[in-house]
Amino acid sequence: MSRGEGYTIRYPRRVLLRRLLRPLGRIALRLLTRTQVRGRANLPARGPLILVGNHVALMEVVLMVLLAPWEIEVIGTGDIPMDRRYAWIVNLWGFLPVNRGNARRQELQLPLDILRQNGVVGIFPEGGIWSPVLKRAHTGVAWLSHHSGAPVLPIGFGGMEGALGAVLALKRPRLFMNIGEPLPPVRVDLPGLSRKQALGAAATHIMGQIAALIPEAERLASQRILDEQFDCVLELGADAASLQEADLEYAAGLGRFFHTPVLLDVMARNMRLPVQPLLQVGQPQAAAELQAALEDALAFLDDHPHFLSYRFGYADAADMDAGLRQLHLRITEAAARGRLVRLRPLRRYRLAETGELRVEEPADRHRL
Repeated sequence: MSRGEGYTIRYPRRVLLRRLLRPLGRIALRLLTRTQVRGRANLPARGPLILVGNHVALMEVVLMVLLAPWEIEVIGTGDIPMDRRYAWIVNLWGFLPVNRGNARRQELQLPLDILRQNGVVGIFPEGGIWSPVLKRAHTGVAWLSHHSGAPVLPIGFGGMEGALGAVLALKRPRLFMNIGEPLPPVRVDLPGLSRKQALGAAATHIMGQIAALIPEAERLASQRILDEQFDCVLELGADAASLQEADLEYAAGLGRFFHTPVLLDVMARNMRLPVQPLLQVGQPQAAAELQAALEDALAFLDDHPHFLSYRFGYADAADMDAGLRQLHLRITEAAARGRLVRLRPLRRYRLAETGELRVEEPADRHRL
């Protein structure tokens, strides 16, 4: 139902609360972090404006909300509950929930109406914090810019991984917020490109502008990995001494799934599902325990059909899903026989500067 002037939402919202929170938050930020902001001269005087940035942790949202000179409406996840450790922060400020991977028109209408009131919207085009490596951008930001006529302001954040824990431990982490020059509103009437292609090209360009603003050491970290490959070994046996390798058709998809730890973290922390045995791969386990955890994980994926495809694309998501279902069949057979199992997801890659080959299991991830 619309409220006044035909808008589904009014801008700004929660004015008194946010005017209290912002100065208090800035004081806390000065006391608890060493934050450096560059490019303030690129900040426009007013909206409409879409702020975009890279996203590996909660602290990017904190910096965007506290250090920008306007009250920002941040787009966040609407398809799964927030991590309960941080949900109170998000709920206190208030955000615009969007069902990622299956956004409905009425959800997109909220940020669109804010922009049409000359408001400011914050978006993280990568769509979540499921990987520390820079990801591809989704087209939502390009769609909003095109339909609202709002320019896009890219921001590169640095020092974010592990920053919240450092703040809570009073270690005053060094954080960076580099503000780029505004990009003009997205156009889709480009020669030789369909509307969908134009939105995709615009999203890629926006992500490239963000990447250029990330501190160099962090930007280059993802470029140090070459020939990345995933695998997964399933071992079955009557006891730990008799475990023998079994074939897995979708081993690569399983390896990628288990080497993206936030996927199971969402199930365990946000959804409170009993999937802990899946977090303990690498050790021999009773097949029946792993079977029950897999059934909970698969039920979650059935209820959230875009959970994997939104993050990895349809092809990789299909391999992961097929791998989990095949694994469930193998584990169910082993459980019926009272077997032990050990699952060993593997990640192989070479370091660009030395050619060194590294092989990782989830429990021994190297720091690049």
